[in-house]
Amino acid sequence: MPLRLYNTLNRQKEDFTPLDPEGKKVSFYNCGPTVYGPFHIGNGRNFVVVDTMRRWLEASGYQVRFVQNITDVDDKIINRAKVEGVGSAEVAEKYTKLFFEHLALLGVRRADEHPKATEHIGGMIELVQTLIDRGHAYASEDGSVWYSVSSFQGYGKLSRKNLDDMRQGERVAAEQQRLKRAPEDFSLWKAAKPGEPAWDSPWGKGRPGWHLECSCMSMKCHNAPTIDIHSGGTDLTFPHHENEIAQSEGATGKPFVRYWLHNGFVNIDGEKMSKSLGNFKTIDGLLEHYDSLTLRHFLLSAHYRSELDFTVENLDSAKKACGRYALACAEARRVLGDAAVEADAWKSHTDLMAAWEKFACAMDDDFNTPGAFGALFEALPLLNAERTAVEKGSGDRARLAAALSLIEAMRAVLGVTADLEATDTGGGDDLSAALLDLLVETRTEARRAKQFAIADTIRQRLGGLGIVLEDKPGGETIWRKG
Repeated sequence: MPLRLYNTLNRQKEDFTPLDPEGKKVSFYNCGPTVYGPFHIGNGRNFVVVDTMRRWLEASGYQVRFVQNITDVDDKIINRAKVEGVGSAEVAEKYTKLFFEHLALLGVRRADEHPKATEHIGGMIELVQTLIDRGHAYASEDGSVWYSVSSFQGYGKLSRKNLDDMRQGERVAAEQQRLKRAPEDFSLWKAAKPGEPAWDSPWGKGRPGWHLECSCMSMKCHNAPTIDIHSGGTDLTFPHHENEIAQSEGATGKPFVRYWLHNGFVNIDGEKMSKSLGNFKTIDGLLEHYDSLTLRHFLLSAHYRSELDFTVENLDSAKKACGRYALACAEARRVLGDAAVEADAWKSHTDLMAAWEKFACAMDDDFNTPGAFGALFEALPLLNAERTAVEKGSGDRARLAAALSLIEAMRAVLGVTADLEATDTGGGDDLSAALLDLLVETRTEARRAKQFAIADTIRQRLGGLGIVLEDKPGGETIWRKG
């Protein structure tokens, strides 16, 4: 089946066809971080989801140019700099470095380009001037420049926002109300304030507005007014992405983005996880209890457009699932020894091909990662059965290698690879996790047989190693690092 994407712009799934006349090259832009602190697991969902989209596009034969910006000048950065008693540039540099470290821990590859806002100030000034020249923007007396929302007929087409409703709901500070022609108009260029970073411009010293940055960097880095895919969290639909459309299309007169993709929130206790609410979980904090493989699997366990609940139960479920396919691959490698495993060996086996088709159909259906994981787990018995047969002397080592190549190809698309198994900063690995699962199962069987002394000994010995067992309603027992 063809790749179908849910396009926020049209509120429906559409066949994906890139702009490239040969149908091979794909231009892809994702809104990156504002680097004023470490990102949390809710932010991380976007980066993991988009990385997986990129992996599937490449696995499908597309040549993807992926750009993800770094916002390194912003009110939040300025405020953090004041708190830490350092300059804004130092804050941005510190947290940009941490951003890349955390991306690596989650198995997210770097973009082809990570443009920084401060590197494109000249281009942003040119874009603002173009908008003024085309009647979409105006300067106010303090040296700020504003986008005139009413000048752009298509405003609201992405978010389905009504201009009259926006006007009624807009609350504007008295000073801004005095400077702007209409309350819904938004900032393109902010006049300089004492002690804040500023650049020279035709309107006086100042800095760019946040929305302007992405319009400029997207078109500049892709060298085109129109790109194939633009992604981000659903909270960016309005006003950020809506404003990007107004700026970009107002300046060029051409469509800005063909496919808009938005991922849902990670929720905790029924609310969106966010720094403003203080209910967030950092990557470093979670890695004290869970490995990188588990975190990535968890973030892909629901469809990207759906909301994802952050619970211990969901994390433990992801951990258990990871243990299954990681152990299966480790055991297959052990049996194969030093034998080479060709990447496409599975393509010569009909049943393995059929398993891949299920996986591909899921991914082609708007990057349905839960369905893809389902196909992976359906294929695991093929690998385990052949490994068992080889160990008994009746199996085919070449077929075992082919089955392993299939599972590893699926894992590579999802990014839940052996490389992530090696980044377990929590102190475990796939085999250790599997052994712990085996001990838990043994304890469960001992309790069922009323061999409580054995069950208590297992709990106590594991406790001495820092492993806590939790008996859940219904008889299930899970383990975690204490």
